[in-house]
Amino acid sequence: IYLCMYMAFAFWRVYYNVFLKDFGFPGAQIGTINALIQATFFFFVAFWGAVADRRGIRPTLRFVAIGAAISMFFLRDVQTFALLLFYIPLLTVFYNPIGPLTDAMATQYAHSEKKHSFGGFRLWGSMGWAIASIGGGFLFDVISLEYIFAISAAFFLLSTIFLSTRRKKQTFRPHFERLGFKEIAANKPLVLLSILVVFYGIVCAPVHSYINLYFTELDSGNDTVGFAYAIMATSELPLFILGNRLLKKWGAHWVIYIAIFTMFIRFILYGLFPFPAVGLAVGIMQGVTLPFFLVGIVDYLHKLLPGRHATGQSLVWGLFIGVGQTSGNLIIGSMLDRAGMVGVMKIFVPVAFLCLLYGIWYFNRNARVKGT
Repeated sequence: IYLCMYMAFAFWRVYYNVFLKDFGFPGAQIGTINALIQATFFFFVAFWGAVADRRGIRPTLRFVAIGAAISMFFLRDVQTFALLLFYIPLLTVFYNPIGPLTDAMATQYAHSEKKHSFGGFRLWGSMGWAIASIGGGFLFDVISLEYIFAISAAFFLLSTIFLSTRRKKQTFRPHFERLGFKEIAANKPLVLLSILVVFYGIVCAPVHSYINLYFTELDSGNDTVGFAYAIMATSELPLFILGNRLLKKWGAHWVIYIAIFTMFIRFILYGLFPFPAVGLAVGIMQGVTLPFFLVGIVDYLHKLLPGRHATGQSLVWGLFIGVGQTSGNLIIGSMLDRAGMVGVMKIFVPVAFLCLLYGIWYFNRNARVKGT
């Protein structure tokens, strides 16, 4: 399931910005479209999480995968900005919940079958992303990028074969718990931590959403774009494990510092050394900048919301993707045509540094409040 789902994700997301640029969309419109993809994340994940609590994860995931396949297939024919403003939110109704629901199902399965682990399942997702990125890079140098939609839809449908509920003795549920705004607002450390998660979501937007346009700006082909995403995906595999070990040894705050500082260095290298070979090498740092931050922030959030792990993880993803990366995409879209992606990388050097300073201030402040 992970292999198929993440291949479906990659065949579309790795190359969609390139498709839009080749089709003549200006940077501001590309930024708006990317923002729309992320903007509905928190709402629809919450909605389908509640549905899965009643009906079970497998049937719910199968339904949204079919919906994503259908809407993805017809996305090829939506080629005006005005129509995309309507169609992209419709697509995300089914697309955005797939990752969180798959994670929830794997977590529940690993909990009941002790010989398995969530990390062991999640590795297949990164592998699927890497395979699709590399394969797509070679494939789309030969055939039109218009096929990204049909291929992505096909892999979503393929995943539903493995989502049959027959012969299953257990019904897995995500145990989604709503976390109201009042509850968040009443917890000041949680509010300040939420700001850090949103801030870092903005910081990560150039790398997560626009690294494809960075390489095309350097006159690289789709094969290089594919390799770039594959390197980033595979670099995450061992460092999720390393992040957990450092978490136990040093604490969540140091793991988070390392993640943000590494992103700061990435922007310096992307901005000052705009060469494809350098960009590919820098992609290895993705294994630190995302896994370390998520491992650290989820662990720290569990201390602020004890016993509510699923709720805490949904909050992290909602803030990081739904708010942070949505805002980042809009910001980047507004400067893309004027500065180009190399210029954007330079601009985000001080932004990443400010995020690091805020993180240091937050954890030092919270330590003083707790008297530690």
